Amino acid sequence: MPSWRSNADIWGCNEDESHRAGRRDGLGKVAGPMRANAFGASLAALALTASITSCGTIGEADQGSVKIGFVVPYSGVVAKYGKDADHAWQLATEKYGDTVNGRKLEVAKFDEKCQPAAAVSSVRQALGNGVVALIGPTCSGDVTATMQLAQAQKVPLITQAYAPEITGSGNKFVWRQPASDAVLNANLARYLKDKGHQRVAVAHDTTGFGQAEGQTIVDGLTKAGIPPVVTLTYTVGATDFSGEVQRIKAADVDAVCVMGYDPDPARLAFQMRQLGVDAQLCSNQSVSYTSSLTTAPDAVEGSVFYAPFLAGVDRFAPFVDRWRSAFNEEPDTEGYMYYLSAVTVINAMKNISGEVTGATLNDAIGDLEFDVDGMVTLRFTDTGDPQCPTVMVGTVRDGKPTMLEDDSESC
Repeated sequence: MPSWRSNADIWGCNEDESHRAGRRDGLGKVAGPMRANAFGASLAALALTASITSCGTIGEADQGSVKIGFVVPYSGVVAKYGKDADHAWQLATEKYGDTVNGRKLEVAKFDEKCQPAAAVSSVRQALGNGVVALIGPTCSGDVTATMQLAQAQKVPLITQAYAPEITGSGNKFVWRQPASDAVLNANLARYLKDKGHQRVAVAHDTTGFGQAEGQTIVDGLTKAGIPPVVTLTYTVGATDFSGEVQRIKAADVDAVCVMGYDPDPARLAFQMRQLGVDAQLCSNQSVSYTSSLTTAPDAVEGSVFYAPFLAGVDRFAPFVDRWRSAFNEEPDTEGYMYYLSAVTVINAMKNISGEVTGATLNDAIGDLEFDVDGMVTLRFTDTGDPQCPTVMVGTVRDGKPTMLEDDSESC
């Protein structure tokens, strides 16, 4: 019977280092006709190259690198999100690796500023830089302004934004991590109705996010049979809400839903209490963030809010513990959503055996089904929404965000 041998055996990779060194010396000192024979020298060089490569000395699994574009707010009103994104990527690569099938994952960072014009510029730069995926934009208005650019270049855009129209447009290159605010606010409105609230005011900021939040809570309340008695807007970052509070007070409401970026809902709630409005405060998850809890702790105590993530819920504990240990702070929803985005990219890429392009990665994301540490299963619908979203109602109790209801569908 013939003795079959691997390339490693043929080229002497199983020899000790001294023998391999001797062979390299021998090839380097070939005398006589071989030295003058260019063809023979080429064969020797090829033999050496094959020996080195098959032994793993150079480039054994090196397939080059792939770039992931982070288009997130590194400056502006929600600049903290940029830090959250960086932290999330660090934790994800520590757990799942920063090299996939021999390809090194590189991050290219671009500042969306939570401004559509800046986001458009940043996405164009990222696409021009050869990224195969975009994590972000995060702010809803920025996503709607840029998602056609990603589709045109066949690059998946993985967002942490909530506006329903993001995944309602038929764009097959957009993937959303949280449930839309239509889903979350419908559940919050149902909760308010169940608790007996009948006269509800709605206030929201004028950003893309705030407008989507305002419209979806109005829709949710209307569907629940308790349409708002007054709806008003405010400017993000405002400090004087006296005019808005007077209108709320005049409407004689029993609940006020304030929808916008933190800590504005806490500021408005503080001035409500100062002016004698004792109605139930409801909001999005931003009212439970540290910035809100420190801005007006008494005013947000007892508030209710929708929550796609809560650090105090048991199933999130391993992730929360790792975040606290690494960064000496508690993660909020954005940090968690960036983590899921990073895990999506890494584990979808593991399922690609050939060339990694935006199109092949997009297909892999569509086929993905991955359990993330028992917290959630990453699986997407045909529209790009999460098939297994977390949908909770929370409250602030004794200064801490606490879950009241977990209405997530089993997956």
